[in-house]
Amino acid sequence: MEYDGYDEVVRAWIQGVYDSRGNDAKRTLKLCYDIEQYAMKKNDPKLLGFAYYYSAETYYLLNESEKFFFCISKGVSYLNESNQWELVARAYNLMAITAINRGNEPIALDYYLTGLNFCTKYQLKQEETMIDINLGNLYLSCGQYLEAQRYFENCGQHVKDFVKDDKNYRLITCVYIGMGTGFLYRDMPERAAHYAELVSDECADRIDGIELLSFRCFKAEVCHATGKTAARDECIRLICEEINADIPIMDIFSDLYEFSQLLLEIGNDDAFLRVMEILEPLTWQSKIVNLQRQIISLKIKFYRMHKDNDAYLEAAGQYYELSEIMEKEKQAMIANMLDVRESLERANKKRREMEEANIRLLEKSETDALTRLANRFRLNDYLDQVFEKALSEQTPLAMEILDIDYFKQYNDNYGHQAGDECIKRIAKQLELMQNDMIFCARYGGDEFIILYQNMTEEAVRHAAEGLRQRIIDLGIQHAYSKAMPIVTISQGICYDIPKDDTKSWDFLHAADAMLYQVKKKSRNDLALGHLADVSDK
Repeated sequence: MEYDGYDEVVRAWIQGVYDSRGNDAKRTLKLCYDIEQYAMKKNDPKLLGFAYYYSAETYYLLNESEKFFFCISKGVSYLNESNQWELVARAYNLMAITAINRGNEPIALDYYLTGLNFCTKYQLKQEETMIDINLGNLYLSCGQYLEAQRYFENCGQHVKDFVKDDKNYRLITCVYIGMGTGFLYRDMPERAAHYAELVSDECADRIDGIELLSFRCFKAEVCHATGKTAARDECIRLICEEINADIPIMDIFSDLYEFSQLLLEIGNDDAFLRVMEILEPLTWQSKIVNLQRQIISLKIKFYRMHKDNDAYLEAAGQYYELSEIMEKEKQAMIANMLDVRESLERANKKRREMEEANIRLLEKSETDALTRLANRFRLNDYLDQVFEKALSEQTPLAMEILDIDYFKQYNDNYGHQAGDECIKRIAKQLELMQNDMIFCARYGGDEFIILYQNMTEEAVRHAAEGLRQRIIDLGIQHAYSKAMPIVTISQGICYDIPKDDTKSWDFLHAADAMLYQVKKKSRNDLALGHLADVSDK
């Protein structure tokens, strides 16, 4: 989601949030508050969604679950209303993790699946991968190992498509740990060891923080299961050195809980008490009763092993009290889920009403307000007409899609008013080339469509080349273009005779593919191709 349309102050706030999130909680929350106050005065759902989401994310990292849920519940509806789908998917992922930590797996599953629906609908591959990893871990915790493996394998396929950056290596680490843990649970330690080796070979020097801590916990269990006690003890030593009070407890609790079980099993009291020294205050800070109860269960086992009867009875009493409180917390979780759904439904209804109103307004006019060219609605009608004529008479039809090279950089550096003037000057050249066989329309932003009817391929290319040269001749300064120091255009053209099995928008798809080739290669150029050039690829 772009925020370029805001003034410098708002853009500075937004950039400040990006720069400080995860590093400076105090500054992040202050900036989010400033954005929230501004957005409330302007009644701006886009900024409100942004501010509430990143406030929630910060409280999540601070282990303050109540403030997290307050902000995320308010933010989801605004994110939905303003079409910020990546943040919507991430919000559901965080709500699901919190629900798991609160001991409510069915609600977590609902959140995960809702998040995946958004990922599928809007092609959010990285967010989908994160959710799939977490779903795999959820199925592992429920003993559904083969189902968990399916999710991890799906993640592995997605991760291969990503650029190999540090975030990608963190995702790969999580996938390998998930696969290996499944084999540990199935009593197949040698196969689990294979995944520990993969992390060591491919990722260990590219990860840090909770991913590295999670890997050390996993490796300690693998070494223990395969009888490598020296390597296991080295992992334990490193974990005890590195664990600190700044870890986001909801992201790492299950790993440290399993690690603590291992420490109890091997009788390493010093390491166990070191982990408890960090883990216990964090769970109480989070105010998540289920985590507190699990900490008490570890202490109960420890006291029983050491025959400390008084401490054991006191801890057992705490466990019982927390179990009663947890039932009330589950009811609150259900109420929160219903509140989120109701807020989303209200946002969806409002968005549908606004979209319908906008469509009605746009349909009243077939002319683009800025350029006075035909707009998208007029283009749709006209395209249907010329396509049917070309199909019935078997005459050539060509569709060109063009856009202005590096127009975002032009807008960013010269301002939106100058950007509008640039678009108007380009549109004027299109207007001048219109005749009985050439129709021009503004498609949106800096994109234009040109339809050529019953012209030879050579004539179409000549007209398109002439347009490109006339744009260059305008000499509109663009010092921030990587093509030329003036404004230029890139053009993609599909030229063909329609067939019975083709549709009008197949031409647009093919023209867009041609435009992509130009932009990928050089820009300030044109590519002319045919429907088969795209369908064969």
